Amino acid sequence: MKTYDPDFPLFSLHIPKCGGTSLLGALRKWFWRWRVIEHYRGKDEPLPATTKLTRKMVVHGHFNAGNNRGVLDYYPQADQFVTFLREPFDRYLSLWHFMPKVAAENRRPGWVERRGGFEHALRHRARLQRAGRNFESFVWHFPQPPNFVDIGEQMDRSYVFVGVMERYQESLDALAAVLGKRRIDVVHLNATERGSSDYEKWRPFYRRHFAEEYAIYEAALRRNDELLKRYL
Repeated sequence: MKTYDPDFPLFSLHIPKCGGTSLLGALRKWFWRWRVIEHYRGKDEPLPATTKLTRKMVVHGHFNAGNNRGVLDYYPQADQFVTFLREPFDRYLSLWHFMPKVAAENRRPGWVERRGGFEHALRHRARLQRAGRNFESFVWHFPQPPNFVDIGEQMDRSYVFVGVMERYQESLDALAAVLGKRRIDVVHLNATERGSSDYEKWRPFYRRHFAEEYAIYEAALRRNDELLKRYL
């Protein structure tokens, strides 16, 4: 994987429900606060703004190439990345429970009823996946989707670190070593309760219909294994 170069900006790709809020807290401790640029859409802002970057700066936030808001759409020069991934079905469950909170904050009270029940929503998403229009999939948060460039190849060429949610503290310790920073304890922020175990029966369905996500997650696991062995 790529060696971190502080002479160039670092781009931290926050995949929803993969510990990105906690990672932002770590980045703020590691870098001067004004050097950490948050790339999120505000309540009264149609789109996030692009910032003029200098060395040792970090851009952290949500990007989605599926709707032309990928990191390369904003920052074509971006070429060193870090991200955290999570077991795909667990991520979907966390997102499922989290979105009603987002809808309430955005004053969209009827959204929960419109999305329907869990089975209805999951099957709808599977249909979008087959049609190549599942833009909620985390694959679109990578600089380029896998139909253009293999995600594993992207990780090896342009990523300084790939973390895994299931071993967050170890991953954060290794990331500190990669960046030349001190180790810090994880502070879990923006956590969402999973809820009932009744959802577990849908895990095989998810693995079958979203095999692409699992292939990327397993590629991340292999690289994370190597990083933990090297730096811990």
